[in-house]
Amino acid sequence: MNPSFASCSDAELVLAVRRDRADAAFSVLYDRHTPRAFQTAWRILGGNEHEAEDVMQDAWVRAVDTLDTWRNGQAFGAWLRGITAHVAIDRLRRERRIVFESDVELPAPASPDVIDLETAIASLAPGYRVVLVMHDIEGFTHEEIAERLGITAGTSKGQLFKARRAVRVRLAANTAGGRND
Repeated sequence: MNPSFASCSDAELVLAVRRDRADAAFSVLYDRHTPRAFQTAWRILGGNEHEAEDVMQDAWVRAVDTLDTWRNGQAFGAWLRGITAHVAIDRLRRERRIVFESDVELPAPASPDVIDLETAIASLAPGYRVVLVMHDIEGFTHEEIAERLGITAGTSKGQLFKARRAVRVRLAANTAGGRND
């Protein structure tokens, strides 16, 4: 991290990048916000690290290209995670991996003895996973999710309900004494 920019606010860094194309300011923004945005991409993509890295590159390119749309007072990290989520969703759509169905059969757990929350989320069908990550982890409203995914707010709510239920079932089936063999 560049010491001359390390203590700067996001607004100061964005201004330096916009006005002066300051690589050092961009580097601080990148280091400050990439880990959390990467986590968003990783979760939406079902835990695929390589795909999440690709999405992060595309998200930063898009962010830099649209930096003028970021407004001071808006949390830069949340703005970047919104772009990241959109890029990850675009990837799922392009590859036709995202579907919104009434019920989606879940694959068997990878390990019958232990499953954590991240694994349970990663094992969800893409439609469930995207809505769960965007709503419960990133804090998007159902209306915002609906707009980004091209679905209704009611569909978003239904997908979230089913995603939460599926995660509970996965976790309960693998906790001590709660296995449903």
